[in-house]
Amino acid sequence: MNKNINVYNLQANISKVLKETQKGDVYEVMRYSKPVAVLVSYKSYLKLKGECRKCVEDMRKLLK
Repeated sequence: MNKNINVYNLQANISKVLKETQKGDVYEVMRYSKPVAVLVSYKSYLKLKGECRKCVEDMRKLLK
């Protein structure tokens, strides 16, 4: 589930937010109504990181 949270609420509820993130929730962190960061689980981060690496490798192959 995607959720928005402002910096003040994140600071006040960090333990709860981290537990929810670990369970699969995604938080878009807002400062002055503008997005500044995204919190995802470490498992999701590793998946994204791996997918990005593959995308870069595919692009290199296409450019050769």
